[in-house]
Amino acid sequence: MRTSEFDSSDEEDFGEVEATPFQISWLSLSVVECSQSLGICSLPGCRYKEIRRNLQKDVAEMCDQGVEDVFVFCTRGELVRYRVPCLIEVYSQNGLRVHHLPFPDGGAPELPQCSCILEELQDCLRNQRRTVIHCYGGLGRSGLIAACLLLQLSVSMTPGAALEILRELRGGGAIQTVKGYNARQPC
Repeated sequence: MRTSEFDSSDEEDFGEVEATPFQISWLSLSVVECSQSLGICSLPGCRYKEIRRNLQKDVAEMCDQGVEDVFVFCTRGELVRYRVPCLIEVYSQNGLRVHHLPFPDGGAPELPQCSCILEELQDCLRNQRRTVIHCYGGLGRSGLIAACLLLQLSVSMTPGAALEILRELRGGGAIQTVKGYNARQPC
């Protein structure tokens, strides 16, 4: 038997064809009279259950798309569970500015944290920095924050319209929990 058959699970999968392609969805903020776009994606490098991605390849794709800032809503525990414990360090090593602002999956940030996230996002947009946000799937927490941003940037944007825009961009699973759906309105 070859010794590679006994390699740790952390070293597996990099030679395999990826089962789940990495994709950034770009939300045009022109609907709220902003010239920027906001990237939304699922967790780069994730290797959990049927999802098999390569962290270095995914981060290289982000860099190729000109990403400068990344907002990470996953907790450190989730990064370990999804087998990307060094994600934040890899981002930094690749020149990306990291905003690690975690809050629980299926939940919503407390109002002060939501305000902080939105202030930092708007700062990136004002400074013309290409920015991506992500959680595990790029649907719940990321969708919630993107909806809050749309609502904050436009007095005429309605929660229903924001939800429709995000579901068109990310699919019907965007902002899928009742808690997440209800929480996006106060932001």
